[in-house]
Amino acid sequence: MRVYTLSNPHLRMRVSAQGACLLGLEDDKGRPLLRDTDPAQPWHPGQSALFPMLPLANRVAGNRFELWEEQYSLPASECDPHFFLHGDGWLQPWQPVALTGSSVTLQLTSHCGPFHYLAEIDYRLLGPSLVARIGLTHLGEVPCLYGAGFHPFFWRVEQTRIRFLASGVWQEGPDHLPTDWSSRLAPHLDFRQWARPQGWLNNCYGGWRGQAEIDHPARQQRLLVSSGCEFLMLYQPDEGSGFVCLEPQSHAANAHQMAGHPGLRLLDRGDRMSLGMTLSLRRRHDSGLAMTGARKGLTCWRLARFCGV
Repeated sequence: MRVYTLSNPHLRMRVSAQGACLLGLEDDKGRPLLRDTDPAQPWHPGQSALFPMLPLANRVAGNRFELWEEQYSLPASECDPHFFLHGDGWLQPWQPVALTGSSVTLQLTSHCGPFHYLAEIDYRLLGPSLVARIGLTHLGEVPCLYGAGFHPFFWRVEQTRIRFLASGVWQEGPDHLPTDWSSRLAPHLDFRQWARPQGWLNNCYGGWRGQAEIDHPARQQRLLVSSGCEFLMLYQPDEGSGFVCLEPQSHAANAHQMAGHPGLRLLDRGDRMSLGMTLSLRRRHDSGLAMTGARKGLTCWRLARFCGV
């Protein structure tokens, strides 16, 4: 499967047409910002640096959902015997439709279970930022609920810290599904101030402000994650994994089974939804969560221009 190596004076990335995955993102000194995947060796999208989640993110209880008193079963997944895990987009071959030295646009048409859609993903390097956009168009005759997200694996070491604001959290319960909502954050789940993620974490935050920061003290370097999404999944199998995942997604985990389907979009034939994410490299003394008006305006312009949000 074709791998595209793209770069500018600040960043370098590798994008695979298989799963529309990133296989690496590095700074101008060759240091990884996401975990690295060697395309010369056998690899799976789940071992990549970043993959898209669509036409849903995470899992749905019972692997089915109800809409207008109709029951819809979700397809089986090669990655999980019980769930349509993260949808099917990350497991499919995509086709390139545009390519430059610093950007690539890939496209996928899929028909799986109740979902029949055209997807487009665009990755582009703009200065010290990676700007990513997902667009989904429903092709089916019957309306369907859609969601999407990004699943990046951020490089981390023991000293790495993160921070972000959210109004509450659904903690993980049995079968990796969320439990009840809580606006009280236990100390190990509270990242309003700088903290090191510890142990197993797999929780969905709601009311997310749309920004998160990752701090690498030894490098004097910070990475700002920006998105119009209101939900953020935090995943880390353990502190020695070498990565932590901060996953902007359009809907809550298991939203198909929640009242009001929080964050999901009901699309009729021809309707389109889109979402974006920007990863921006900053010097450590810059505060991504307290950007100046100029910086905030530039970020909003980028999201509006390239991400459709």
